[in-house]
Amino acid sequence: MEHGGRIFAQRYALDVQVTSVVGIPMWRAMDDVLKRWVGVYLLPSTDSRAETFRQAALGVSGIDDRHVVTVIDVIENGVIQGMSHISPTDTFLGVVVEWVEGQSLDQRLVLGQEVLDPRDALHITMSIARTLEQAHNQGVYHARLRPHNIVFGDSQEIRLTGFGVESAILGADSVDGKKVDIQGLGNLLFAMVTGTWPHGSQDGVPDSGLRNADAVPSMVVGGISSGIDRFYRQTQNGDFITMHEAINGLSIGTVDTPDADSSAITRLSAHSIAWHGSSETKSHRVRATSLAMVSVLIFGWVGWQLLTRNFQQGDVPNAIVVNPFPVISVLPTSSPVSELATIVAATDYDPFGDQTENPDKTKLAIDGNLSTAWPTVQYRQNNLAGKPGVGLLLDLGSSRAVSTVTIDFAQPGNSATVFVSDSSAPDTATESPIGSVSSAGDKATIEATSAKSGRYVLVWITSVPQASNGSWQGGIAEVEVRLK
Repeated sequence: MEHGGRIFAQRYALDVQVTSVVGIPMWRAMDDVLKRWVGVYLLPSTDSRAETFRQAALGVSGIDDRHVVTVIDVIENGVIQGMSHISPTDTFLGVVVEWVEGQSLDQRLVLGQEVLDPRDALHITMSIARTLEQAHNQGVYHARLRPHNIVFGDSQEIRLTGFGVESAILGADSVDGKKVDIQGLGNLLFAMVTGTWPHGSQDGVPDSGLRNADAVPSMVVGGISSGIDRFYRQTQNGDFITMHEAINGLSIGTVDTPDADSSAITRLSAHSIAWHGSSETKSHRVRATSLAMVSVLIFGWVGWQLLTRNFQQGDVPNAIVVNPFPVISVLPTSSPVSELATIVAATDYDPFGDQTENPDKTKLAIDGNLSTAWPTVQYRQNNLAGKPGVGLLLDLGSSRAVSTVTIDFAQPGNSATVFVSDSSAPDTATESPIGSVSSAGDKATIEATSAKSGRYVLVWITSVPQASNGSWQGGIAEVEVRLK
């Protein structure tokens, strides 16, 4: 998409607005001097956060590590040209950062719905730890590590974003920078090997459901070595005082492979994310095993009785075996029919772009006709040219308990996440999704584990297929929402 003549500080051509977890607008922009893409945070000079943001950006601009997404420039009192709603006398603080093409850890976990191999996760954790140590040696701390801060570049190089800036605006997890970064390192490893976040849902990565202080990754999925559990626990309980000690803990070789006695099936199960529900307790497993053994004995006894009776004399009347147990039907039973929701209106949702995404065609996604569709605009890449997504916002008229959303896509290959919210402008960075699909076919059904209430349903498209003309474009032919 063209930038439409939007220029900041007579140098940066603003292309599209992209996600900003700090609540400060960020644009992908072309540096007209060096001819490269950059990210530009823009904040009115009169904003009360401007000075804090400026100081934080200057504080991290000196980090010398290629794995850190660095601050390139800090521009005070810059002017934006080419935006009709902005006066040429209005000035802005501009913080220019490197632009990195790639997939963040939360996107990899949520969209791919697959955890990382423990060996890969440990390698990535080591890379993050060394980057953090380099920053710590310069007296700089991240203090707010989250899955979105880890970006896998095109060459799979690990990059770390949000250094110092996010904690300055959103607040640090702790005033002890060393301690909180060590804890954050352990949390990231936990997320990579389990697909969950240990302290509630974060960046769309689901909550692990564990709340006790001794919780470890192996409580969520199988195939996790005792060494990984031990390292995670050490990052949380203060055993490591410095990042160098944490690196030594990763280097001693006790956390590099799963336990030798874990079976192949257990190791394979470690690569599936349990998106909903809690871990099963030992008592539940014992009870289930006992029931299974009793069932085997019962059916074995019945079988033996039938077999021995079949060998009796032919003139003996056939025995009538009365089953003292409930009859178990193998036929599917009918479930309650869910209510089809009435969609009052459908609107386009493009908070990170130019605020418009074919608004005149949104009604085609709820007209009951599969031959018509709401399309996205055409993009140069499948990742929407760097935007985190575009969406179709469905208004149900009032807050309803949504259980299932079925999407007929205009063509296969779309990736999408579904949110339910009472806000007409839902924040996809903080809202918890009810589910997602990656590279879907013509049709996808997303069913919530438990119904979620809200007035609005957002179908948030995060990746689009290639069209016949070579561009990239997604679309929705029809959406159906069902209620609990």
